[in-house]
Order: sequence, then structure tokens, then C-alpha cells
Amino acid sequence: MISEGQKKQLFFVYVSNLLYTCNKSKLIQMKSDPITFRADEDITVLLNSLHDRPTAATLSVLELFTAIHKETIRELKGRFSRKEIMALTDSYKRSSPHIKMMATNYVLVGHTKDSERDYKSTSSNNANLNVLIEKLKLLSSAQSAILQLELWAFWNRDNDENRDLEKFIARLS
Repeated sequence: MISEGQKKQLFFVYVSNLLYTCNKSKLIQMKSDPITFRADEDITVLLNSLHDRPTAATLSVLELFTAIHKETIRELKGRFSRKEIMALTDSYKRSSPHIKMMATNYVLVGHTKDSERDYKSTSSNNANLNVLIEKLKLLSSAQSAILQLELWAFWNRDNDENRDLEKFIARLS
């Protein structure tokens, strides 16, 4: 049971199983899976500032994130060598980044340095740590966040068969 204090801090959103989208001025009904989640106060404040209806705000934010994710992957493509991608992938094998810190490229730089120091993740993949660090320092907030999200997601699949390093490398190189 949720106390009154917890209710004030939590924001419940239910996205119905029917979504509508416009395609060439025609309203199209699309089926989707229902999603329920709890959001902390920061997310609640943001969603309330965007729209009076939480579901509409949530859908807008998710659509925007999807577009940013797609564009950011395009921007990252070709920035890193195969060896650098392998080094970054190895460095995230043993970690789970804090979601609120992912948009800071200095966290990614520090993580990469620590992973080399503790596990030799860069040198064991024949990548140059200094070159990789300089590339990471040039990333925008969105690029840093999406890269870390992709690295985290690579290792956090329920089915190991879906973890294909070659496809991952091809997607980013």
C-alpha cells in the first residue's frame, strides 16, 4: 500500500492500447501495448509543465526521445573505430550507469579511464586510450547519453542470442 506521502511523489501514467497518429492528414488507429509506470518528482514536474494531460505529455516525450535516439545514432556512426567500440562495449560489461548521469560526457570519460585501469578494456582490444578519450570529450550530451544507453542495453538483454557484437559494431561504425 502506498502512503499519502508516497502518492505525492509518484506520478502514475497509463497509456491506452490504442494510439492515433496522423499520416497525410488522415487519422490512423494503431494498436500498442498498455504501459504503466511510476515517475519520480522530476519527471512529474516536467510532464506537468508540457501538458495538462499526463498521457499526452508522456507520448510527446517518448516520440521526441525516439527521434533524438535515431538521429543521435546517425551522428555517432563512424566516430569510433571497431577497436574503440569493442573497448567501450567491454567497459560496460560490468557496469550499470546511473540514468541521470548519462548525459555528461565526463562521466563516460571517467568510466572509460577506470575500466582501463581496472580491467584493461581499452588495451586488451588494441585501442588507444588517449585517442578514445579525446573522441569521448567531443560528444554532445545527447551523444554521450545515447551511446551509454546503447552500451548498457547491449549487455542487459534477457536473451543472450540477441547480443551480437558484430551487428552492434556495424551499427556504430
